[in-house]
Amino acid sequence: MALAVWITTLLPLEIVVTGGEDEWWTRLLVFLGVGVLLQLMNQIVKPVVSILSLPITILTLGLFALVINWFILWLAAWITGYIPEVTLEIGGFWLTLIGALVISIVSGIVNGLTGSKD
Repeated sequence: MALAVWITTLLPLEIVVTGGEDEWWTRLLVFLGVGVLLQLMNQIVKPVVSILSLPITILTLGLFALVINWFILWLAAWITGYIPEVTLEIGGFWLTLIGALVISIVSGIVNGLTGSKD
């Protein structure tokens, strides 16, 4: 997940991770922290939100799942606002929605390459 967040921050999508600019390893720890937070959110919060929004997801033929991914990214950015050393900043809705899609695709590719399962 940290790799997916790092790749997304390289794209012009107004998603920025700040903190740990002192040394290279502190920057790596910041990305790992954001990745761990996103993975926890995907494991704990996302199933609950997905079940609660199942009717609208069916109605939109699964496209509402992108909005759920955006919500998880927004919630992670909100939580990191309270952590002094790690901050995930997101931009407008549409660019963040595309960023959530990129994070989902990259983490899916990485999980496929490493043989990880949900």
